[in-house]
Amino acid sequence: MPLDVSEIRARIGHYAEAYQSARRHREDRLEQLCAPLRADFAQADMLLETCRQARQLRWTGALFDANEPINQQFPFGQEPERYALIATDGSQILPDRHKPFVFAYVQAGCAGLVYGERDHLLNEQLRRLKLSCLIEESELFDEITGELKPPTEVVNQRDLMEVELMAQACRKACEANLQPVLVADGSLVPFALLTSRNLAHDAEQLLKPFKAALSEMRACGAWVCGYIDRPNSNSIARACALAGLSPDAINKHNLSGRETAGIFDRHLLERELAPARRTALFDPGWEVNASCYLGEHAMRACYVNFGEEGQPVIARIEAPQWCAGATEIGAMCAVLWRHSRLGNGYPLILKAAHDEAVVSKEDQRELEQAIEQALLASGTLARASFKQEAKDRA
Repeated sequence: MPLDVSEIRARIGHYAEAYQSARRHREDRLEQLCAPLRADFAQADMLLETCRQARQLRWTGALFDANEPINQQFPFGQEPERYALIATDGSQILPDRHKPFVFAYVQAGCAGLVYGERDHLLNEQLRRLKLSCLIEESELFDEITGELKPPTEVVNQRDLMEVELMAQACRKACEANLQPVLVADGSLVPFALLTSRNLAHDAEQLLKPFKAALSEMRACGAWVCGYIDRPNSNSIARACALAGLSPDAINKHNLSGRETAGIFDRHLLERELAPARRTALFDPGWEVNASCYLGEHAMRACYVNFGEEGQPVIARIEAPQWCAGATEIGAMCAVLWRHSRLGNGYPLILKAAHDEAVVSKEDQRELEQAIEQALLASGTLARASFKQEAKDRA
């Protein structure tokens, strides 16, 4: 049945009023929070110490501890003369209990461009790089409960596969004596490791192979980062909210009274970060960044403005600390700025990686038909649930 908007017109009007009210409140709060990002802010050192003290109470805001104060902005650097720009992305088919048979499928694709010389062979090799995995029914059900495992289990495999494919592509660039510049769509760190409540449990399955892939990239001298479009983090906003508090004044009460609900870092930076500039580098405060987990691969982050005056395009870049020096970060910003302009605000190389990785509806149908034919050949006739058959008939 089609939606009749007239039936919820009053609710829509209420939504619009609430949105405008929240926006006005946010504008007032933004003016206060932006002050520590400005060049005339005189308490950057004290704010850093206040944030360090807050970390003792499990506060998770940005920590500007990389010798780049919170109120400084930095120009982009220079692209290397010769390099291979490589991006990876992934996609998946999630299990569906209403289908004739239960399976999952994950794949990661790669896009690459060589700059500074003609290397059509390497370009073609990078384009053809792909990893995939068909996950069988027996792997998708919990042995204890007998229920399907959460979809995140499949997504975790995809996240890890993207990083492992990036390491493979990195080796090929290194063998061609080119500087590897690697970029992931989204955070480099698998989402499960950013949100895990039991990292020790996840270490063997996710953290160990993830660190192995990063170590391989480091051995190749790669510059690697994750690119987050329209970021929803509030780590810098949370740091700015502590401005004016001395380190000695930090306690749980003060921290809880300085929340930034509804305000993201990009709201501040759309006002304050100049075009073709990045913020200072900071520790994002993740638990997985601890020495007992990521260790030498702990991540640093910054924000960039790839837009123009009056039309900001704020993105977030995250990189392992071993390639998060000013030179490497500056060069990666310059490379991504070029591709952001080519892609009308979103890096073209990431669009290309998505095209290589995506599993289309047609791909899914073809895979399902191939599995169905293989089952028939082995003497099994699989049937969808009555619910699925009703949908198919409709």
